[in-house]
Amino acid sequence: MHGWVQGMEIHPQFHWARANGWAVMTLVELLEVLPESHPGYATILDQLQAHVAGLAACQSGTGFWHQLLDRSDSYLKTSATAIFAYSIARSINRGYIDKLAYSTMILLAWNAVSTKVNETGQVTGTCVGTGMAFAPAFYYHRPVNPYAAHGYGLVLLAGAEVMSLLQNSFPKMNDSAVMFYPEEIKTNAPIFSVDEK
Repeated sequence: MHGWVQGMEIHPQFHWARANGWAVMTLVELLEVLPESHPGYATILDQLQAHVAGLAACQSGTGFWHQLLDRSDSYLKTSATAIFAYSIARSINRGYIDKLAYSTMILLAWNAVSTKVNETGQVTGTCVGTGMAFAPAFYYHRPVNPYAAHGYGLVLLAGAEVMSLLQNSFPKMNDSAVMFYPEEIKTNAPIFSVDEK
């Protein structure tokens, strides 16, 4: 949630997307450098897996996530979707989370993000810098701007990690959905099952 004030008894809870993005990205980056033998490694990995599962539950059908994750009437957020695409694709590529469960979600997210890069290379739909507030209107009405720098690096990171995912995977259309298989499927016929080796 965004955020926490120590001196308050009641803590308003706004599940702001980009704040969640920085949190999930931090977990992934920490796992990159934390030895598996570290006593906290399993806890961090569990937290990452739980966070990704929570994000999967609130992705919109467009592939984007909303400005407020649990409020589908808030606007769709480019930078948050990019940071989730990067972090989750990287988690898949590193084996932290299940490839079959989350790869198609990331393709949907990347396809959404790619629609927000305009003909001049600007990233649109990125919310400007955001402080913390105690009213939902603050988040609902944050302006977006193609000069908001938060989106650019995240889109590049997401694109690179999704490319890596695709280069090291075996995606195939199956009954109108892209599925990821453990090996290359050499048929153009409808696929209804694949034997795991």
